[in-house]
Amino acid sequence: MADYGLITKNEYGGTQIDSTFQNFVLQESKNVTLHFKHNDFPHDIYEVLVPIPSSSIPPLIAIRPNISEDYYVAILGYTIQEGNYNGMYITSGPGTGEYWIHPDYIVTRAITLPTSGSYGMVVYNSNGDICFHSNYKYLKILSAHNIVLQAPIPNYPYVDVNHSGIYNPYYILTPNFASVATLKVISPRPPVATLVTQLAVGLKRLTSEKVRIGSFRICTFYKSGYPVFPGTPIGWPGQFTLLTCTV
Repeated sequence: MADYGLITKNEYGGTQIDSTFQNFVLQESKNVTLHFKHNDFPHDIYEVLVPIPSSSIPPLIAIRPNISEDYYVAILGYTIQEGNYNGMYITSGPGTGEYWIHPDYIVTRAITLPTSGSYGMVVYNSNGDICFHSNYKYLKILSAHNIVLQAPIPNYPYVDVNHSGIYNPYYILTPNFASVATLKVISPRPPVATLVTQLAVGLKRLTSEKVRIGSFRICTFYKSGYPVFPGTPIGWPGQFTLLTCTV
């Protein structure tokens, strides 16, 4: 509960503005063309670095895959240079050969400085930080979905999520997941040789009101001295949360 100031709530009783929590504001909105190449060693491209506005404040990024493209899209993580978050790695799949994808994304961050202008409303917390400024565009969470996804290997399960009445939103999937798993033991005797897959969990937009969350193979490679027994990917979480959002 806020100790003073303005409180606004939505129809479900959720707090939208108060004098305690800072809201996330839109910093960048873009559509990008990303190029991937598979099965062309040593020229494979499995992940692409996308620059974002540099800041020491961690970003919260939502993505919207292209509805006409039959590939999963996943954010692998962020890059940091001199203490500033300045990029994100995106992967896609499953794919063969060479292809391009065209996702939309938005970069949001907590408010740091007021915008220019003489009019509007500003709400501060007790430390003097801005919680809300009417000159910004804000990230709006439209729905939340808890998902249980079965572990991949040998199959790659998926779950379809319907968000009826919410059209063409951006998505935030948490946690971001990428890992490796043993597919096949090539030589069980020392030196052990195994076939290993690198995989991730991503999003594929099916319609304006439906999205698929699924695991997919990024690439496979041979590895010496890896775990002998095929099994669940290292660190598999099993449970995921999907947020639909807009600005």
